[in-house]
Amino acid sequence: MVKSRKQVSLILCLALTTTIFTGCGKKGSDTSDSNSSADYDHIFREEEFELSEEVNSESLYSMTGYGDYVVSYGSAYNETDDTSNYVIIRFKNDGSDVKQIEINGMPESGEGSVYISDVKCDAEGNVYVLKDEYSYSEDSDGYDIYYLDKYDTDGELEYEAVVSENGANESFSGIFYMEGKGILAYGDGIVSLFSDSDGSFVNKFDTGLDYFQEVIPKDDKLYIYYWEEEGYKFKEFSLTDGKMGGDVSFPGSMSNYISCYPGTVTDLLLLASTGIYTYNFGDSDVTYSCSYIDSDINPDNVSGAVQVSDTEYIILVMNEENTEYEFKKIVKVPAEEAKSQEVITLGCYWMDYNIRSAIIDFNKTNPKYRISVKDYSMYDTDTDYSAGVTKLNTDIVGGNVPDIIIASTEMPMESYISKGLFMDLDPIIEADSEFVMDDYLTNVIDSFRRDGKLYSLVPGFSVYTVAAATSDLGGKTSWTINDMKQIADSKGIAYKDLFGPGYARDSVMTMAIYLNASSYIDWDKHECKFDSEEFKEFLAFLKEFPSEIDNSVYSLDYSDYWRKDKALAELMYMSSFSEYQTSLRGTFGEDVTLIGLPTDGASGSAIIPNNELCISASTSKEEGCWEFIKSLFTEDFQKKVAEYSGFPVKKSVFEDLADEAMKPSTWVNEDGEEETYTQTTYIGGKDIEVTPLTQEERDYVVGFIESLSAHVVYDEEILNIVTEEAAAYFNDQKTVDDVVSIIQSRISIYVNENS
Repeated sequence: MVKSRKQVSLILCLALTTTIFTGCGKKGSDTSDSNSSADYDHIFREEEFELSEEVNSESLYSMTGYGDYVVSYGSAYNETDDTSNYVIIRFKNDGSDVKQIEINGMPESGEGSVYISDVKCDAEGNVYVLKDEYSYSEDSDGYDIYYLDKYDTDGELEYEAVVSENGANESFSGIFYMEGKGILAYGDGIVSLFSDSDGSFVNKFDTGLDYFQEVIPKDDKLYIYYWEEEGYKFKEFSLTDGKMGGDVSFPGSMSNYISCYPGTVTDLLLLASTGIYTYNFGDSDVTYSCSYIDSDINPDNVSGAVQVSDTEYIILVMNEENTEYEFKKIVKVPAEEAKSQEVITLGCYWMDYNIRSAIIDFNKTNPKYRISVKDYSMYDTDTDYSAGVTKLNTDIVGGNVPDIIIASTEMPMESYISKGLFMDLDPIIEADSEFVMDDYLTNVIDSFRRDGKLYSLVPGFSVYTVAAATSDLGGKTSWTINDMKQIADSKGIAYKDLFGPGYARDSVMTMAIYLNASSYIDWDKHECKFDSEEFKEFLAFLKEFPSEIDNSVYSLDYSDYWRKDKALAELMYMSSFSEYQTSLRGTFGEDVTLIGLPTDGASGSAIIPNNELCISASTSKEEGCWEFIKSLFTEDFQKKVAEYSGFPVKKSVFEDLADEAMKPSTWVNEDGEEETYTQTTYIGGKDIEVTPLTQEERDYVVGFIESLSAHVVYDEEILNIVTEEAAAYFNDQKTVDDVVSIIQSRISIYVNENS
């Protein structure tokens, strides 16, 4: 079944409107209570560390330790037989006694595959491997056999023991060495114990759980980490009597951490996106040990860590230049020594790769200042996903404002600005001869002015708009709801299908409110007009859309509806010129106009900031804050924005990006030669060529972007008020006049309280 590209595009756009500043995926952050005070207690530096023998570290997944030994494993490509094998590297934490073990990625039969599920070591340096061998033949179905392999201290295979036979209906995902007890293998709710001396079966326990996320052994107990409806939990399981105990408390949320390992010094070693944490069961809180950014380590490159002592780690890091992995030793910097630089605090509720890299570069090169990050997302819990942003807002309102803030969708920016919490950046820019405003897209920068003043800057952006076939618009470059309806009526398109099938009322309303709420509010005058005829018309238009979407829609391929006059307009999220190209060549197959959503007087299109940065009005480090923010507008950083995260604001880089859209796509073949190719998109069961833009098309879309003067306003309170009150109109419980009167009253109070 085919899911239309239109639906995927919508899902992406909706995700961006709610998470573009709030982040995604695993996370974790500083647990210190104060974010405006300097923090010198989590800084580590790299010390010289080399393994005594050369190893193949091209691709390693993770690392763990036991006693004085460290073991890591990953894949290794074998050019001789063109297969992907496995490599295991074991060494002492001083870099000595290195052994490298290679395991064939194919079973002896040659039919199937071998998968290494887990690798552990013991205090003597023996290595234990959990291996899943999948085999098949022409005469039988495929089957899995799990093996426990032991390699001795010289790296030689000592035994290969079967731990789950074909047909046993058991699978294992991990192992642990338990001194004096054997090798513990776990998976699918089952815990089995095997002898470490010969791999023979010792005991088996059924925990009654369906699945483990992780198992942490300690003494005669297991701490089993698993998911229940209300969130992640730890339970205690006794290996003595095979009985499950009660819940084990854990501070915060385990989902805030990327990896959880048994510690060599503490019970748990926790890796988060911002640093390394440790924990002992029974403690009231986790211990924040190492900050990656404060230690000039790019967290995106860290794949594992082993704690050598309270002040020393060995980490597994990818080298950005050759993408191979390296083992590095980091040691804690004494606080008194770390105080040689002034610390600038940066508060956020998410941080993208480019900003993290910029902070690390800044910290390495600036002799006077250092950025210390506090990502509030670590305060989120499995029962309160907004706890972090609530604390961020509480700190800001309470005067505990970080020196630099990266805005979040859940931050009432207009309120904070009206309260004088952020600095006007105009005087700083005017005093800096190196920052020339004309070098940038001033329409993008000026769109973030409030009351004529510039309280924030955005180094990169995307655009939200609506595209329609130029031939349908009769020369219009903007339209009203009535205009849209008249065109739809003339083409026989149902209003609910204007943007294609699959659009529920709440989805359209969310996008429209984020995009157009500012056109109904004058924050400077403390006024709003949600009781206008225009807004009534907007609610009536929304009522045409279904409250829910039949899931069968998602199995349709409606990619050619725009070409067949079954849909009129395309909701478009543009982070590059390719979205316009695809709409032009694929969706419509003819000239399109980026006309925006229907409005009276407003553009209907808006700028979406990829990052919006502010400086606290109370900071004592204005110079350092500006030095960092200014670094995001250099040509080098702007090129990174263009490559990874949207449109750059520097004109020269933006123009270069537009010029590239007029050139054929290229790739480098196996001989190292550059070749051109034509991109394609799937429309109505056919691959349609997406050829480069012409000069005229390139100039049109550049002119459109440079004409934008408004940015998306993420104000959850306004959206919530409209959503709550409009429901009564949509359900025929109140008239539209009654509803807009209540909305006008509630938002007027909100605007006055927060202006």
